[in-house]
Amino acid sequence: MTTTTPADETVEPGPETPSPPPAPSGAARRRRALLGVALAAGLVAVGGVGAATLVKSPAERAARTAPPPSSLLTAPVVSQVLTPSTAARAVVYPPVQYNVVPTAASAEVTALYVSELGVKPGDTVSAGQLLAEVSGQPLFALPGPVPAYRDLKPGSTGPDVAELQDALAGLGHGSGEDDKGSYGPGTAAAVSAFYRGLGRPVPTTGATTQQAVDTAQKAVDSDRQTVDNLTAQKRAGAAAPQNPPPPQNPPPPQPARPDRQSRPTQQSQQQPAGDLDQQLATARKQLAADEAALARAGAVNGPMVPAAHVLFLPTLPATVTAVNGAVGSPVSGTLLSLTSGGLTVTGQLVPGQAAGVTPGMAVELLAEDTGTTVHGTVAEVGTPTTAPPTGRVITLGGAGAAAAGAAPAGGAPGAALGGAPAAQPAAGQVAGAPNSQSGSPSYLPVTITPDTPLPATMNGRNVRLTVLKARAGAPVTVVPVAAISTNTAGRTSVTRVDPAGNRSTVPVTTGVTADGLVAVTPAEGAQLRAGDQVVVGK
Repeated sequence: MTTTTPADETVEPGPETPSPPPAPSGAARRRRALLGVALAAGLVAVGGVGAATLVKSPAERAARTAPPPSSLLTAPVVSQVLTPSTAARAVVYPPVQYNVVPTAASAEVTALYVSELGVKPGDTVSAGQLLAEVSGQPLFALPGPVPAYRDLKPGSTGPDVAELQDALAGLGHGSGEDDKGSYGPGTAAAVSAFYRGLGRPVPTTGATTQQAVDTAQKAVDSDRQTVDNLTAQKRAGAAAPQNPPPPQNPPPPQPARPDRQSRPTQQSQQQPAGDLDQQLATARKQLAADEAALARAGAVNGPMVPAAHVLFLPTLPATVTAVNGAVGSPVSGTLLSLTSGGLTVTGQLVPGQAAGVTPGMAVELLAEDTGTTVHGTVAEVGTPTTAPPTGRVITLGGAGAAAAGAAPAGGAPGAALGGAPAAQPAAGQVAGAPNSQSGSPSYLPVTITPDTPLPATMNGRNVRLTVLKARAGAPVTVVPVAAISTNTAGRTSVTRVDPAGNRSTVPVTTGVTADGLVAVTPAEGAQLRAGDQVVVGK
């Protein structure tokens, strides 16, 4: 809005001046004062509480730092059978492990490949079972103490032939009239029946021996024809007239036919009887000689068992502990590992534990991971050694089989014999063997005879061994060893605590100790019963 002054001057309007705030009332001032006072009082209270937590009187500090009041540790008196014992460790392992290294059965096999697998780790192998096929060659197990070290074929003799005959007889294939330990026609027939039962072709001695048989047979056939012809001539001469008239017109002579057996002619029939007899005797002698040659050739020809096909084991069934290959893979070294004959357990006592442990003492074996318990007896306590308890490894087949028979057991893979596979140890060591590192402390090996065969699940396990040094008797009064007190006079006692907390000393005589417990007998006139509480510590 423009204002015009009397001098006709125009005055522009300026900014408006704000009005002053109203003065606070008395009530507002009083509220603000009260709020400030309350805030100050709260701060003072908080500070006082904090200071009170930091400031302690000497009495309070002493009470807080003083030890807690003493209390008694007690244990009950019990009545039980107490058997002295010694606890140690033991290892379970197979006494013998067999490593199977396949070989070629003939020169025709130039490379070895797994063509079939019949088993896997943990399988149980029985007599006559097919284990594998390598480059078309079967590998089967038979019971026998002597490993296969040669091909068994017609004409072979010896104890290995006898174990083959026994093994086949156990499978229902008898050897007929063959002598024990002599590979004859009956054994050959049994071998043929066994291979046919496996569904495999029957191996034979080969083309060389068969050719010898064929050649000898042809000679025998020729000899028999000669004998027959001479015999016919002799009979014809005996039936003809003594002085027959000469023919009027004899036929012209015929040229000889070298490709045809000579036939008796009228002229030959008229040979003197003495000449025919001599020829017939000579022909029969030749026939006998050729028949003998045929028999010799036939005796070494026919079905055979190559050493590469058979795995003789002293005890069957056996357990497969490792299979190192798959179908189609090349074979290099050990293909299969097996164990047979059960499991062995050896305990390990430190020298201080061996005192009082003697053969015949009862023992208890405990596999803590499975809870399996087996009882047995101490068979023998050996001399101190640092060598780990192991079995033997016997290599069957391969170039090193002959030199490996006495090697320490090793390479046992994985199975718990017949059961779950176990971890495979290093060569020369049985799975689970304690004290197997170099520099191991000396121990005394304890041979254990189990009351029952050890289960396969214990194979390779490090188990707890408890040797019971005395037979369990009647229950006795027992307290913890810590409850026994001995005074300067050498007298022993225990401190009994009644339900009200009152303590009394009970003189006792100590007896046998075991597992941290001791048998006690109260002195005459004193009483100590099962269920009483005795002091074992403070």
